[in-house]
Amino acid sequence: MNLQQIRQFVALGDALNFHRAAESLNMSQPPLSIGIRKLEEEMGVRLFDRQPRGVLLTEAGRVALPFARKILSDLEAMADAASATVNGMGGRLAVGFVGSAVYALLPQVVPLFRSERPAVDLRLREATTLEIVRGVESGELDVGVVRTPVYDIGEVALDPLYREEMILLVPKDHALCHEKVVQLEDLRDAAFIGHDRIRLPNYRNLLLNACDAAGFQPRIVEEAAHLHTLIALVESGIGVALAPAVSRIPGANRIGYARLTVRGEPLMIGLALATSRDARRPARDAFVSALQEAAAVLQDEGKA
Repeated sequence: MNLQQIRQFVALGDALNFHRAAESLNMSQPPLSIGIRKLEEEMGVRLFDRQPRGVLLTEAGRVALPFARKILSDLEAMADAASATVNGMGGRLAVGFVGSAVYALLPQVVPLFRSERPAVDLRLREATTLEIVRGVESGELDVGVVRTPVYDIGEVALDPLYREEMILLVPKDHALCHEKVVQLEDLRDAAFIGHDRIRLPNYRNLLLNACDAAGFQPRIVEEAAHLHTLIALVESGIGVALAPAVSRIPGANRIGYARLTVRGEPLMIGLALATSRDARRPARDAFVSALQEAAAVLQDEGKA
C-alpha cells in the first residue's frame, strides 16, 4: 500500500465513477483500475462493487474511506508544518534568558513576536548565563540572552545587545542611602553581599575585579544566586551589593540606590545574544531581530 493508492481510493470513493476519478487525478482509467485492484488485494477485502454505470462502496470501503481521508489530511498538515518551520511562521523556538532580562527587554519583545507569529511555539526558560550558553551549544535552546563578560562560550556566537551601569544597592538606614554617586574605593570596609560562584560567576568576577582595581579585596559576608534574593539581603541590612541598573525596577523603594564609579569611571556590564553558528533559521532570526531592535531603544533611553 502506498500514498498513490490511497489517493486513488479517496478519489474513486468520492466520485464513484472510474472515469471521473481518473480525470480528477489527471491519469487515464486503466492505471486507476489496476491501482484499486492491487489495493484491494493487499488489504484482502473488496472496497468497491463494480456496477455498469459506476461503482458503489462496500461496507469495508465505507469503513476504510474516513481513515484514508485522514491519512491524506495528516500528510498535508505535516507538509504545512514543515513549510511553516522553514519560513519562520511555525515550529518551536526555545529561548533562555537571565533573570534581569525580564524587567526591561523581554516584556517588549515577547508580545510583539507572539502577535506576528502566533503559530510559533515560543518556550521561555530562565537560567544562568552558563546554563544558557551550554543549552545553545547543545541545541536545547535556540536563542539565549546572557550577561557578559562570559569566560567560556564554546562554539556559541555572542552578539552584544546593550551595556548598562552596575549600581550600588544599600539598606535604607545605610549612611550612603541618600548619596547619588559612590566611589567603590570608599567601600573598602563595607560588608558585601556577593554573587553565587556557581550560578553567577560573571557577576562574582566583575565584583572581584572591580574591587581589585579599587585597591582592596571585598569582605563578602553572604552570597545570592538571584536578583530578588540579593535585594532581600540588602533590605535586611546584612550588607551592600552591586547589581545591574535594571535592579531599580524589582527593588522599588525597599532599598537605596547610587551610581557607582571605579577610578572615576562607571562600572559597566553587558547583555548579549547567544546563538549557534548554524544556517539561517527564520523564526529564530526574527526573534533575534526583535531583541536587537528593543535593545537599541533601551540603549538610547539610557543615554538620554
